[in-house]
Formats: sequence, structure tokens, C-alpha cells
Amino acid sequence: MGHGQTFSATEKYLYVIANNHLLTNSSKSEEIMRINKNNLQIDKIWTFKIWNGDANHPRYIHNAVFVNDHEFYAVFHNSAMKRFEYWHVTRHGNEWHPKEVGASGSNFMRNGSPVQGFTYDKRKNQFYLAFNDYILNIAKNSKLLRTSHFNSGREIEGISATNHDLYVELAERPELFRGWIK
Repeated sequence: MGHGQTFSATEKYLYVIANNHLLTNSSKSEEIMRINKNNLQIDKIWTFKIWNGDANHPRYIHNAVFVNDHEFYAVFHNSAMKRFEYWHVTRHGNEWHPKEVGASGSNFMRNGSPVQGFTYDKRKNQFYLAFNDYILNIAKNSKLLRTSHFNSGREIEGISATNHDLYVELAERPELFRGWIK
């Protein structure tokens, strides 16, 4: 299938959501691949779809973060409705069940820039979105808490929140930065 925008780690497994990154607002399904950390082999593949019952506005996820082996959070940019939707997806047995937990009534970026990084801070129960050289801190109820900007002239390629640290990877001469989460 191909393009993985989501890469997460839990105690035993690595998770990748693979999709076709050229599709936007598609009604096609996506794949979750669970990889065993001991041998780096795929040990389970699930097909899933985030669906709200509206064929005119399907959801196709490019960015998600697994918080454990039974749940992940995903963000979907609904450009037609000019909002970002935040989804909590839980696994019951062998099935994944999505539930929308919030939506931000804004596109945030006016230049059509895609989300370059998405993570969830378990400790503070908040999301972080990254675009180019902007980082947005968003409450779980979708309220924008803070916007950070730095003039690097480079895109953020990924972010991760762990304990009190926010890690940011930059593109074009890869660099990894660590900042303290207040």
C-alpha cells in the first residue's frame, strides 16, 4: 500500500498507518500495521475507515498517534468545512471504533499547508499540530491554546510528546530538537 504518515511505538509494538498520500477526502479504507519490536516483522494488519455516515464528506487520515496497543488519536483536515477534526479510535477485540472528540472551526494555515506532524500529550491531555515552522497546542476539546513559530525556513517532518518533552524533527538537513512542555 505504501505511504506511512503515522509511526508510533508502544512497549511491545511499532504501529504504521499506511495509505495513499495522494488521496484527500477519500472514502477508501486505510491499513494499520502492527510490527513486533523483537523481530521487526509485521504481525497484524487491520483495515479501518473513519466514517461518519456522510458519503459527501468522507474521512481519510494522514496523521495519527498510538497511545497504547488499543487506542490512537487521529486528526483529519476537513477543508470543505474549514475545520480540523480530532478522533479517538479504540480497539475492541479485532475491530477499531472511531469517535470524534472535537473539531476546530478553522483551517489554521491559510496557504493550504498540510499537517506535517501530530502528537498527543498524555500527561496534559492535549494535541500538537505542526505546519511548516509552526506548532499549535490544542486542548482535547479543540480549543487553540497556543501558537509557536520559529523562522527556520524548513518544514517540520514530525513531532512527538513524551513526559515533559516535545521532540521536533526538521527536514532538509535533518535535525532533531527537544523542548520542555510547560
